[in-house]
Amino acid sequence: MGRSLRNLLRATLFSFYLLGALPAWSVTVGLLVDAQSKQISTFQQQLETLLTNDQLLLVTLDQLDASKLKDVQKWVTLGPNALTALMAQKGTNQAPVLSLFLSKAKQEVLRKQYPVGFTVLTNAPTIERQLALVKTMVPNANHIGVYRSTTYKIDEKSYDEIAATYGLKLHWAKLKDPLDWDRNALKILNNVDLVLGIDDDALYNTTTIRSILMRLYRSGKALIGPDKGYVRAGAVASVYSGIRETLKAVANWIHNGTAGKQTLNNPYFNVSVNAQVARSLNIVVDDEASLAKQVKERLNEK
Repeated sequence: MGRSLRNLLRATLFSFYLLGALPAWSVTVGLLVDAQSKQISTFQQQLETLLTNDQLLLVTLDQLDASKLKDVQKWVTLGPNALTALMAQKGTNQAPVLSLFLSKAKQEVLRKQYPVGFTVLTNAPTIERQLALVKTMVPNANHIGVYRSTTYKIDEKSYDEIAATYGLKLHWAKLKDPLDWDRNALKILNNVDLVLGIDDDALYNTTTIRSILMRLYRSGKALIGPDKGYVRAGAVASVYSGIRETLKAVANWIHNGTAGKQTLNNPYFNVSVNAQVARSLNIVVDDEASLAKQVKERLNEK
């Protein structure tokens, strides 16, 4: 082996050694928040444990400037104020943005102002997951009641088609007043196996939920959904994506990206069950971990 070749090999091996010894950040990620807090610090620390070669840079609104826009390759924003501030300064910067904890109302406003440029991570349970939960918990269920407010926009036909793949028939009713059900709404309640709650804030909220649950309980009908908070209130069960699932979804987005997607359904979820209510309605349920596993298996079969 010639001296020049040996020297080249030594130099190459030394370069590999240096590269291995130094941290190799693949992406600098900006975590934009309104202000620092204990909860934000915890969120940052937990996200950092899920990132391997990516650098996470915490930025508060008063720190956001042109230099940060230049240094950051991907942005994660928490809440509407952070997203609004970033989009106002972003200009032609093409760095992808993932927005967390954005309500539907705020999303609609910002989407009109900025049609492209950011992806919203939604933790709202999908209809597929909720129906898979229904069939897992109540295999003999066939007829499902679905109530909505008069202002809620939803593609009933699409829901009906998805339900049919699970052998379920959806029965729809609009409620002008969630506290005063009309004859058609009561008729549907009497003829369905259970009720599926949907993400309709005008119908399911802290003011109305107690009355709705009492009406369903007196009729011997279970409420599935619309989210984990309603399980604590008295719904039998719901699929949900919490902070742990949110962190996993953010880390996955940072590693893999979702170019061009306006909305990203959180791919990670769990199941919450109110065992006491389930027993009172004669619904036999497994533990939450086992139930979540069965729901995921059922979804994978589709």
